Amino acid sequence: MWKTAKILALTTIIAAVTGCQLLIDNRSRESGAVVVVPSEEWEAMRKASLAASRVTKLPETDDMGTETPVVKIEPTPGSEAITFSNYTSSNLGGCIATGILEVRHRGTKNDAITLLKNEAFRLNGSALIVTKMNSNQTNDSNTIKIEARLLACPIRMAKGN
Repeated sequence: MWKTAKILALTTIIAAVTGCQLLIDNRSRESGAVVVVPSEEWEAMRKASLAASRVTKLPETDDMGTETPVVKIEPTPGSEAITFSNYTSSNLGGCIATGILEVRHRGTKNDAITLLKNEAFRLNGSALIVTKMNSNQTNDSNTIKIEARLLACPIRMAKGN
């Protein structure tokens, strides 16, 4: 019993010193793997989402008469190569599913798709299969939720090679 207590205490000390993190997945439905991003990147995405929701809520000018900046979500160079597919085409093309991406965005549908493609490009995906897309309109904003399978497809070779 004393040996077990020592091992437990040692494990607790090592976990506290090395800075281990615990990920609690509180999504409503089990949808596969969770992508963990660095805190700086998460903070940048959170600020962009907050700014986009604030832009839709606020009028064009505030009390001081200055215009509020409109946050434009720019596509990552190379993300335009990410395509949308279906299960049949992806199976015939030799693609494999590498995970599931979920995007929740307050703003336009085009911006949500751009965010989805940017993340797929960052994770070295080549195609997406959209499995769910919801849009909830509230009084002051539009929330879009997109769930898609991320695919890795082989490079297409020219016929005869």
